[in-house]
Amino acid sequence: MAKVIIKTYPNKQVRINHLSLYNFKNHSELKIDFNADITCITGKNGVGKTNVLDAIYLLSTCKSYYNAIDYQLIKHGETLCAVNADFTNGQQYDLQMQIESGKKKKLKKNDKFYEKLIDHIGLINSVIITPGDIELVLGHSEDRRRFIDICISQCDRVYLNCLSEYNKVLEQRNKQLKIFAQHRHFDEILLDSFNSKLIPAGKYIYEQRVAVLVKINQFFNTFYQAITSGNETVALRYESDLSEKEFEHLLRESTDKDLALERTSKGVHKDDLVFEIDGYPLKKFGSEGQSKSFIIALKLAQYKYLTDVLNTPPILLLDDLFEKIDEQRAQQLIDLISTEKFGQIIITDTHAERVRKHFENALKSINFVDL
Repeated sequence: MAKVIIKTYPNKQVRINHLSLYNFKNHSELKIDFNADITCITGKNGVGKTNVLDAIYLLSTCKSYYNAIDYQLIKHGETLCAVNADFTNGQQYDLQMQIESGKKKKLKKNDKFYEKLIDHIGLINSVIITPGDIELVLGHSEDRRRFIDICISQCDRVYLNCLSEYNKVLEQRNKQLKIFAQHRHFDEILLDSFNSKLIPAGKYIYEQRVAVLVKINQFFNTFYQAITSGNETVALRYESDLSEKEFEHLLRESTDKDLALERTSKGVHKDDLVFEIDGYPLKKFGSEGQSKSFIIALKLAQYKYLTDVLNTPPILLLDDLFEKIDEQRAQQLIDLISTEKFGQIIITDTHAERVRKHFENALKSINFVDL
C-alpha cells in the first residue's frame, strides 16, 4: 500500500459532540451523542442515516449536500425544521440552524444570529464522501466547480467573498445583456462598469484554483494508489480560458458573442476540472470501480489539503461506503483513515456487523448508533 503522510494534531480538532434534529427531512425528532473518534450510524435503508450526515454538513457549509432548495429539508407536512449541535474547535460552539417555509434560513452561534451566513463558513469544516459523488465524473462542469469552490472557501475568506461578488456581478451583467437585446441598444460604458467589477474577482478565483489544485495533485495520486494498490496513474487538470488570455481581453473579445447569446460566455464560471487515468479521460476510459476510487481519492486529497492549511483535520463524513465499493478497497480505505492521524469520522452503513469487522483493528475509539 502506498504511504500517505498526514500530520497529527492532538491539541486541536474539529469535533461534533451532540446533534439534535427537529422536523429535518424524515426525522421528527432525533438526538445523537458523538462520544467517540469514530461513530458508525447503522440501520435499514430509509431510516435517515444519510440525513444525519447532511445535517452536520449543513452546519458546516450552510448548505445541504443533497437538496439545493432549503424548504425541501423540512419534514413533509411541517413548516419549520431545526438542526442543533455543539461543536469543539479550539473552543465550544453551540449552533442552531432554523429553516422555515417562505423565509431565509437562519443560523445562530452561541445564542447570537449571524447577520450573513457567509461569515460562518470556515468555522466548522467537513469533507463528505457519498455514492452520489460519481456525478463529479459523469455530471456537468458545474458540479466540479462546486467541488473546488467548497474546498477553497472553507479556508480562504477572500476567495469566498470574491466568489459571492463574481456571481452577483455575473447575474447583473447577464441581465443587462438581455436588456441590450430587448431594446436593441448597446452601451459600451455601462458594460465596462460590470467588467470592472467582474475582472478582479475572476482573476483571484482563477489564481487560487490553480494554486490549490497544484497542492491537491501533490498527494492525490498517492491516495489513489493507497486505496487500489493499482498501477494506474491518475491526475487532475484545470481548464480555464484565463489560462490563455487576460480576463479583460477575453471579455472585450467576446462582446459581440455575449450580445448575441444574451449571456457572458467567458470567465471562471465556465472553467472545468478534467479527470484523467493513464493520460486518458476518466469519463470515457475508466471503469466504474476506477471512477469510484478516483472520487474517494479526490475527496481524501481535499481532506489532506484542508488539514494542512487549517492545521487541524476536518470532520470526515462517509455515507453508505461499503455498498458501493468492493471489500478489499473498502478495507484499504478503512485502514488508511482509522489511524490517529485522521480526525473525527462519522460513517453510515446498513449492517453493523460489517462495519465492526472492517474497524476491528482501528486505533481509535468507536461508537455504534442504530437508527
